[in-house]
Amino acid sequence: MDQSIKSRVIALAQTDPFLTVKDLAREAGTTTRYVRTILSEADLSLHELRKAYARRLEKRRAGEERSDTFPIQEELIIAKVAGSNVHTSVPDWAELELFQASMVERMRSQLCYVQLLTPKQLTLPRHHDSLCLRQLLPKAIQKQLVVTGQEAEVVHTPDGLGEILDLPRTGQALKLTTVLAAHDEPVALEIRWLGLEGLVLQWSISEPELAIRLDG
Repeated sequence: MDQSIKSRVIALAQTDPFLTVKDLAREAGTTTRYVRTILSEADLSLHELRKAYARRLEKRRAGEERSDTFPIQEELIIAKVAGSNVHTSVPDWAELELFQASMVERMRSQLCYVQLLTPKQLTLPRHHDSLCLRQLLPKAIQKQLVVTGQEAEVVHTPDGLGEILDLPRTGQALKLTTVLAAHDEPVALEIRWLGLEGLVLQWSISEPELAIRLDG
């Protein structure tokens, strides 16, 4: 049996089990009969692969729904969370145990809830007044941190967040997610939640990340 064709058929079936046998044959450059033989010998069933894919998708969606539901703590806390229970933009983190730090910051007259998610060990210093969450990362990483992406979204205020940030219960909030990397590898996600009133986001081509300004 041609190992390159066999490997391609198996990889295609596992990546997209909703392809038909005919689709797999066309993509791999072989016959439908050969595809059935490969799947049989590999003990693979497209029906079972589709069911497994659907379960993973449901689990991922459930994780997305849970990701914005969190206990709000005004003081700095560090907790461990399963990567599979947190929706992130880094797929490789789904199988890891992550550290999550969170705290409430004050920006002039407005409060901001900040979260930091990372697979790296976080260390809480003895004196942490006026501390930035990025400073909890290992010092060697802090020196190499660069912003590789940002996403700003207007979302419905998650349960528990509106009360501590003094936002309308049925209102909206800004969710600003920043991807932090070191040595060309994502090492942390910083998520900021703010009310929309008086909020201005400023972007400059000369600066690596958005600036948050409050009017009024």
